[in-house]
Amino acid sequence: MSNDDEVLLQVKTWWQRYGTTVLLAVAIGLFAFAGNRFWQNSQLESAVAAQGLQEQLTTISQRLINNPEDTAANGDLQRIGRQIMDEYPRTPQATDAALMLAARSVDSNDLAAAEKHLRWALGRKPAADTRALIEVRLARVLAANDKAEDALVMLANIKDPALAPMVDEIKGDILLQQGQLDAAAKAYQSADAALAAAGEERPLLALKLADVGLEPAPREQESVQ
Repeated sequence: MSNDDEVLLQVKTWWQRYGTTVLLAVAIGLFAFAGNRFWQNSQLESAVAAQGLQEQLTTISQRLINNPEDTAANGDLQRIGRQIMDEYPRTPQATDAALMLAARSVDSNDLAAAEKHLRWALGRKPAADTRALIEVRLARVLAANDKAEDALVMLANIKDPALAPMVDEIKGDILLQQGQLDAAAKAYQSADAALAAAGEERPLLALKLADVGLEPAPREQESVQ
């Protein structure tokens, strides 16, 4: 047997042993690649479609700002908002749609619906900063709907330092509604101290401090150039 025949025999033997496995591995690789490309294309198509619907939602929202009693615009807002949430729930536009519907529900004094939309948005597991802002809104809605204790628990879980003044101010509002004057004053002071450290002022908070017999902390005056 020549060397060429020996090589051919070895190749045939190897192929009989391992050829099917190799083909299967290649096929799996190709299917995985094709699946990944399909997933990417599908995600892109979803994002584009959701973005188009969100632009419509923004236009409708502007109509409602100009005319809150526009029932046709309100119906369109509800319909398109739900469409985005139902058909593209994993897109950022779906979270935005839920927040817009929640805001509209608050404007309509439907606090139960607002809470439902905000909790749906939280269920999408948004980024930490977005989640914290949603929790702040939800706490306000809960407090307005006579769920003060739930609101305080929600606020206690918000750890973003940038939101600390807002969180403490809302805590103060809730505690004041409950008649806890000293606790409200302490919360307002904490909010004001954080703002003072950043050199910021909040006139509305100053009024709230005055209501509990306090004054804002002094701010450093900028030097005159």
